[in-house]
Amino acid sequence: MDNPVGRIATPVARFAAILCGYGVLALSLAIAVEIVGRKFFGFSLQGIDDIGGYALAISASVGACYTMAVRGHTRIDVFVVRMPAAWQAILNATAMVTLAVFAAFAFWRGSNVLEESIEFRSVATNPLQTPLWIPQAAWLFGLGLFAAFAAAYAAHALYLLAADRRRLNRLYGPATALDEVEAELEARKGEGR
Repeated sequence: MDNPVGRIATPVARFAAILCGYGVLALSLAIAVEIVGRKFFGFSLQGIDDIGGYALAISASVGACYTMAVRGHTRIDVFVVRMPAAWQAILNATAMVTLAVFAAFAFWRGSNVLEESIEFRSVATNPLQTPLWIPQAAWLFGLGLFAAFAAAYAAHALYLLAADRRRLNRLYGPATALDEVEAELEARKGEGR
């Protein structure tokens, strides 16, 4: 579907998600080295478990942004699809605004955590003694991306609530089976190139 916000958000979110994927791949290789090293050579890469926690937090924040960009967040639509189109539009706009408020709140609280880590010069308790602001800054970047894109989607949904409710329902309503089939066909076309 042609969503003007999605034209900007989707490629940026996809790029960030790919970077996170490579980070998780590197972490997997480090864990494999850790396992082989402990089992056969009696050495350990100190702090891999903490790095795994950092990777999880960063990937979750970026993943939330990417999932939103591709309309992958789960929506319970049992009742919504049975309502009149006007009510569907109101509920779909409300869902986008609620998501934007949640994302902004998460970013705000995350920025407080980062600020405290910088203020107190917090470091990890593992042998690496990682300054916590480093992984927290990457995590906050993901939350910021999520908040910015969620706000843009919410603003667009509110605009469409006033201007074109049918398009609002199509772009921001729960994905239908036809939407999922179209997305799969589009993905298959991309693989064939």
